[in-house]
Amino acid sequence: MKRLSQTILLAFCLAAVSFGQAQSPGPKALPVLPGVDITVLVENMAGDPSVLGEWGLAYLIETGGHRILFDTGSGQTLFGNAQAMGVDLTKLESIVISHGHSDHTGGLEKTLQTCGPVDLFIHPGAFAARYWKEGSRVGKENNPVSRDQLKGRVRTLHETSKPASVCEGVMVTGEVPRRVEFEDTGLGGVFFLDADLKTPDLILDDQALFFRIPEGVVVILGCAHAGVVNTIQYVSQLTGEDKIYAVMGGSHLVSASADRLQKTIAAFRQYDLQKIMLCHCTGVRAYSELATAFPDRCRWPAAGSKVHFGGQ
Repeated sequence: MKRLSQTILLAFCLAAVSFGQAQSPGPKALPVLPGVDITVLVENMAGDPSVLGEWGLAYLIETGGHRILFDTGSGQTLFGNAQAMGVDLTKLESIVISHGHSDHTGGLEKTLQTCGPVDLFIHPGAFAARYWKEGSRVGKENNPVSRDQLKGRVRTLHETSKPASVCEGVMVTGEVPRRVEFEDTGLGGVFFLDADLKTPDLILDDQALFFRIPEGVVVILGCAHAGVVNTIQYVSQLTGEDKIYAVMGGSHLVSASADRLQKTIAAFRQYDLQKIMLCHCTGVRAYSELATAFPDRCRWPAAGSKVHFGGQ
């Protein structure tokens, strides 16, 4: 009888575990969000006379009662632009860093001092020492804060090498697999992981956000050093969706070859992108090519812009 009771108890525990696993929502079970609002706080260009532009990117993403800051720009315009646009950065729930470059992390330290404890989502590779080469000059890319400093300033430090939930309906990709042959990812010959410049930095910490609205899946990029098509392909795999409704952010097509641009355009057609809102490191030439190929679907979201997804 005792053994029978133990067997029943074990079976109950296993069933409970299985039930818990089944109820844990994966990326393919992402709920449909009725609406998501994105405020462009930092971008290269200023689209409103009350804000300034700088080389960098920062978005305030609002969904329901959740407020997420995606990247923090270079640190020169974030707070002035937020004030000009009536955005309160003291009321954030989470901060997501797309990758460790200073044009996306420069405002992080001041933001953490302002907003108080938040959940921070960052790939562990973002803490790596980086060195850059420009002509005969070699310099070190300084991280604004170290891992140890962050642990004392945030509510929870999420090191996202794999997909993770930021809040209900919003996920971060973690490290993006690089499968597309025509995308020259990273920054070859510019960034390195050692002072001797022998180890190229592939920027494996690059990650993106994604969510689902009634029209489909939306992908938010920092720089897409992993490749914009690689990123879209991975989000398609994670969500089980053959089509992607919109992509927004930097795409690092600024130095893309003509061949890569044409293959990128073909991939965008394959995924039936309806809204192409690329900016920052996309480059004017690449954007012009995209706008020519998709004349009614492209928009450059400059600083000062407000974008609504859902019910469009």
